[in-house]
Amino acid sequence: MKVHNRPGAGPTVLALHGMSSTAAVWGDLERRLAGRHLVAPHLPGRGPSRDVAALDGLDGLADVVLELADRSLWAAAGETVVVGHSMGAFLAPIAVRRMVDAGFRVRGVVLLDGGPRPAPSALTHPLVVRALFTGIALTQFWKLSFRAGDDAVDCLSRPTRLGLLNDLDMPVHLITAASGARPSSPEFLSDQAVSEGLAELGRMTTERVDTTHEGLLTHPAVAAAVRRIG
Repeated sequence: MKVHNRPGAGPTVLALHGMSSTAAVWGDLERRLAGRHLVAPHLPGRGPSRDVAALDGLDGLADVVLELADRSLWAAAGETVVVGHSMGAFLAPIAVRRMVDAGFRVRGVVLLDGGPRPAPSALTHPLVVRALFTGIALTQFWKLSFRAGDDAVDCLSRPTRLGLLNDLDMPVHLITAASGARPSSPEFLSDQAVSEGLAELGRMTTERVDTTHEGLLTHPAVAAAVRRIG
């Protein structure tokens, strides 16, 4: 798996990107956190790691994140703040749980438009989700593999994994966008979805910012949340 590793001071920021993106989306956060150590993997099935093998779904991605921590110096030497956007935010609770169980120190988690399950609809039915993201993989075959279908079903159609963080003594902060893909689109995570997420993880703090789903990646609230955690 290809990994972007910017040297700097700790705690390390481990940044997990979204469904059809790569580690390149963290450029703005990297600039805002000048001097901080930032590790951003290109997750399997995407970009430079398109052909990297991993088990299907979020559990397979969590396996490779734990492998990354296992073979690193930064994870054993200090604390980590985990940031995830979209798919990365659904992945983060699983990865953090595995890292903590393996003895690594995680200081906190920042979730960007992901973690709580979106409100169920016809568009979140597993068959619809798998067909949609398989189609996207066909049109973006040079940077996205067909594993996208299974990964998307895990994110959009199956129960949230937020409960994995319930017994861990660390802050978890959710930042949601007021709009979806475009300023005129409805939000990806509705107030109902956020409320249901809080029912799973009551100590999670939340804020909604006036931007789009992708606009979260360049919003100053993200770096501010990371700094508050550590």
